[in-house]
Amino acid sequence: MDRVTRAAQQVDDQFYRVLTVLRAVTLVYAVGVNAARWRDFEHPGAAWALIGVMVVWSGVVTWLYEPRHRATWVFVVDMLVTLALLRSTLYTHTDEMIREHTFTLTTYWVTTVVLCWAVRWGVTGGLLATAIVQSVDVTMRPTVNSSTVGNIFLMVLAAMLVGYCAHALRVSAVRRVEAERAAAIATERERLARAVHDGVLQVLALVQRRGAEIGGEAAELGRLAGEQELALRSLIQSRARDETAADGELVDLGRALDALAEPRVSVATPSRPVMLPTEVVDELVAAVLACRSNSLLHGGPETSTWILLEALDDRVVVSVRDDGPGIPAGRLEQAEAEGRMGVATSIKGRLRDLGGEADLVDTAGQGCEWELTVPLARVPGPAGTR
Repeated sequence: MDRVTRAAQQVDDQFYRVLTVLRAVTLVYAVGVNAARWRDFEHPGAAWALIGVMVVWSGVVTWLYEPRHRATWVFVVDMLVTLALLRSTLYTHTDEMIREHTFTLTTYWVTTVVLCWAVRWGVTGGLLATAIVQSVDVTMRPTVNSSTVGNIFLMVLAAMLVGYCAHALRVSAVRRVEAERAAAIATERERLARAVHDGVLQVLALVQRRGAEIGGEAAELGRLAGEQELALRSLIQSRARDETAADGELVDLGRALDALAEPRVSVATPSRPVMLPTEVVDELVAAVLACRSNSLLHGGPETSTWILLEALDDRVVVSVRDDGPGIPAGRLEQAEAEGRMGVATSIKGRLRDLGGEADLVDTAGQGCEWELTVPLARVPGPAGTR
């Protein structure tokens, strides 16, 4: 039995233990009421014999409701025994007692089987059991008065309440177990990702760079190392990133960036989802693609790009770095003055519209690096683990 099933069963076990106590309390009440009026019965000996059956059956059914015996037939047999004892009221009571709507032989003891059905099959099961029990009770009465209607209403209310609570608590327990499992998996994935990143990925990245510098067969080896780095990074970053908000307006920025990975584009994102509104994610991805296009335009098809996503407490930062020729100081300002607004519009403009900023980091002539920052305070409804 897995943890999810066990969690749901534990909720049921708690309910049946409470109902066992309720069965005992209502049994004591039934014995007391019948003892006080035993002289009024038409067949007192049969009444005491049937009360003895109630006592014995209460003990037997308590054992049957234990988890290892709790099957559908137990609920059915419990209902049949209860109905038989309830119907025996016609034999033990006088006609006058029946007409006066006095307590049945079972009194409130019949409520327990109704609530057991409610726990087992929810509100529907509880209402069905109520209909069965009350139909037998009503057909014994020559008339239906306010007392009968009140009993029916109370039983319906109890069945609905217990059925709903059992279902809600069962769902809550299952979700808690699933959340704990997901958290444990995410923690273990982060630990493995750190171990792999600190060792294998760094070595593969080093082999890729050194191979490109040496050239020849070493360059081919470096290319293969780069492909394996990408494959391994994608593997350790594979995770359940399909979480969306109830209204469908939040998507995972990390998943969107992972989709940009290719042999010469390396993507590193957190191991947990970074949930942001769809329009924010779309604009950030578009800005990253503009950075990559700019790298290819000025560095050629052999230019490599590294994309890093950092989800901080108050902001999201996407770093885009390449190994191209870089951008000389003042070149962007000159391009804007000449009317070439590609970078200003496709990168800086997008971040400005999001309430963030796009900064060109000084790399001392070794490639180009952009930092795209979006403050979470300016983003409507960001969510997820950061």
